[in-house]
Amino acid sequence: MDEPRVSSWFDAFSAEKTRQLAVDRSRAVSMRGSTELARIVDVVRDHYHRPYAAISIIDKRSQVLLAERGLGIAETARSTAFCAVTIQQGGHALVVPDAREDARFAKFDSVTGDPFVRFYAGVPIHDEAGMALGAICIADSAPLTEDFDRSLLVMMAHEAERAIAAIAPATPAAPTPWRLRLESDV
Repeated sequence: MDEPRVSSWFDAFSAEKTRQLAVDRSRAVSMRGSTELARIVDVVRDHYHRPYAAISIIDKRSQVLLAERGLGIAETARSTAFCAVTIQQGGHALVVPDAREDARFAKFDSVTGDPFVRFYAGVPIHDEAGMALGAICIADSAPLTEDFDRSLLVMMAHEAERAIAAIAPATPAAPTPWRLRLESDV
């Protein structure tokens, strides 16, 4: 019987639809080229001494890079985006010491070809309701060979969340009976 698979597929579809509504409502994609997000990416890249850093939003079919350093691209397919996996980590960082050795990523174009990503670390970026919108990440063409301290990456994810929240429209308050009465009297 296929009921569990249908149910889990439907749950995943429903969750993704809700997440996409959060992405649309946040208007985060409009922040592409933001100097504030570029500053955050610079801090992360400089702190970790890695050639690649980015803040991305995972949209319907693509990964939109709001700010990036070292990659020279503005958008990639969602199907081959490390950050698309990062947003599924339940709020936890994703650290991939060597992407060639991880079945989820080994066949990605960015691993088998330029920029030959080996090491990746990303932290989800959430909206105020806790929905994962995208991620902040660093990457390198050299594998990770030492311990990795996620502290600054987590802090900068929170900074990116604050910047994105600042442009999101305020969620209208639910109408109270008093407010409904006043509005109907008008």
